[in-house]
Amino acid sequence: MTLLSRIKTATQMAVKAIGGVDPAAEASRVSRARISEYQKRHSASVIPVDVAVALDEFAQEPLILTVMAQHLGYVLVPIHVGEGHIPASMEIVARRAGDTMTTTVRIMADGVIDDEEAVELEADLCKLQTAVSHGLRAVRARIKSGAKA
Repeated sequence: MTLLSRIKTATQMAVKAIGGVDPAAEASRVSRARISEYQKRHSASVIPVDVAVALDEFAQEPLILTVMAQHLGYVLVPIHVGEGHIPASMEIVARRAGDTMTTTVRIMADGVIDDEEAVELEADLCKLQTAVSHGLRAVRARIKSGAKA
């Protein structure tokens, strides 16, 4: 799958997370028609970075920016994840791991992993990786402070 296709897919995911084209247009500086163009595979229009940031922010997840970072060989990790209480962090890790396994089983049911399925699985794995990073941060903070979890 090309970078353009992956960005289009991520844009579709962000628009869906926001609740559709109209809310996405309201959350950004571009029109409803433009948002639609950014999602269409046959359109050469690509979402500008500032609009991608706005949509990702409104979706409360870096869906589009993650694809851009991955293309450059990077992984996005939040700067601040709150207090990082260990049980809460581990619950998130477990939930993300379960989601990733559910996606994997569904995708592999037909024995073939196509490009869109690979992108979907990659997104789930990145979410799991982020959750694990949060969990490690919480555990390391506990080790460093000596406080009880």
